[in-house]
Amino acid sequence: MQFAWDKQKAMHVYLGEKTPKEKNKRKENELLAMAKDIFSVTKQITYNDLVQRIVEYMDISERTAKSYIKFMREHNIIVKNPHSNDHFIIP
Repeated sequence: MQFAWDKQKAMHVYLGEKTPKEKNKRKENELLAMAKDIFSVTKQITYNDLVQRIVEYMDISERTAKSYIKFMREHNIIVKNPHSNDHFIIP
């Protein structure tokens, strides 16, 4: 749901709901920024380490972190390292 401040009414007003496309793009941008931050420390990372870093970074459950990794792989935010099959990198 979207709300905004209306100066004339001097209160927040309901603007409607974001489309799924807008929600997806926002999620993609947030996960891209997080991935860049995590990978700024290391060039490659294992799946389990990536799960733990996402959990710590976003203060979320392990299950949610795994779904974020799946989303990032589907949107090519991260990929498996072609030289090391058990590590991920940013393409």
